[in-house]
Amino acid sequence: MASPHVKAIDSASDLTSALSSRPADAITLVDFWATWCGPCKMISPVFERLAGQWRQVQFLKVDVDKNIETAQRYGVTAMPTFVVLKGGNKIDEMKGANRAGLEALLRKHAGAPESSAPGISASHSGSVEESASLYSHLDLQQISCLNENPAHTFKDLMKRTGNGGGYLQSDADEQLLMNITCQNALKIKALKFKSATGEEDKAPKRIKLFVNNPTLGFDDAESLEPAQELTLTPSQASGSQPVELRYVRFQKVNSLQVFVLDNQGGGDVTRLYGVEVYGADTGDAADWDAFKKKPE
Repeated sequence: MASPHVKAIDSASDLTSALSSRPADAITLVDFWATWCGPCKMISPVFERLAGQWRQVQFLKVDVDKNIETAQRYGVTAMPTFVVLKGGNKIDEMKGANRAGLEALLRKHAGAPESSAPGISASHSGSVEESASLYSHLDLQQISCLNENPAHTFKDLMKRTGNGGGYLQSDADEQLLMNITCQNALKIKALKFKSATGEEDKAPKRIKLFVNNPTLGFDDAESLEPAQELTLTPSQASGSQPVELRYVRFQKVNSLQVFVLDNQGGGDVTRLYGVEVYGADTGDAADWDAFKKKPE
C-alpha cells in the first residue's frame, strides 16, 4: 500500500478490529476492489491521495476475491464500490472509478478535508480548480513517438515522469509526433509541458492535438484538422503554467496525439523534460458477477 493512511483488510476479523478501534460515530470509507479490475487500479492512487487529505476518515481497502463474505455482507456487486460506514453500519455507497463522485461522497459524510494536497488543473470555463493527474491512467507500454532520438525517447521520459529525470529529444529535425495511449477512456482538461532551465529555446512552441488517431503520421498531422491547435507561451512551455484545452473536444479520449511543429527558438532540436495530462476518467465500474461467470 503506497499510502500510510490506507489499511488493507485481509479478513472479516481485520475489518471488525479496524472498526472497533474508532469511535462509534466515526466515518470509514471502504474501497472494495479486485486485482482483475482495471478501473480499480486507476482510482487507487486517487483513493490514497484523498486518504492523506481526509485525516478524520478511516480509509480501508478490501480485495473482494479474498473477502467474499465481507463483500456480500455490504451488497457489493461491482468494482470498484466505495462503501461509507458509520461504526459498522453502511450509510452510503458509490459504484465506479469516479474521482469527483468520491470527493463528493467524502464531503457529504465527513465535511471538508483536514489537509489539502496541491493540484494543477484547468476547466473548460477558464477557471482554475483542482484536477487529478492522469499519469496512472496512461498505458506506458503502448506510448510512442515519431522522430525521437533513440537515446532520448518518449517512452523513457514518461516512465520517469513520476520520479523526474530524463528528456525527450527530436532527431532529424525539430518536429515530434507523440502518441499517448490511455488504459481507458479519459476526459482531458489540461496538459502541462516542462522544459529545463537554460534550454527554454528548445521547448515546444506550436502544437496540434488529435484524438483517437494512434496511426497518425507526419503527412496526416500536417494536413488534417486537429481537435485543437496551440501556440505555447514561454510560461506554458517551461511548465510553470498548464495549457487549458477545449474540454468539449476531449471528452472520450482513448489516445491523444501531440504534434510538435517547432520550438521556441526556431532551432533544429526540440527537447521535452515532462508531459503531464490532467482531467478525469470515465468511471465505468467492473461487473463482479459477470467476471465470475467467465469460463477459466
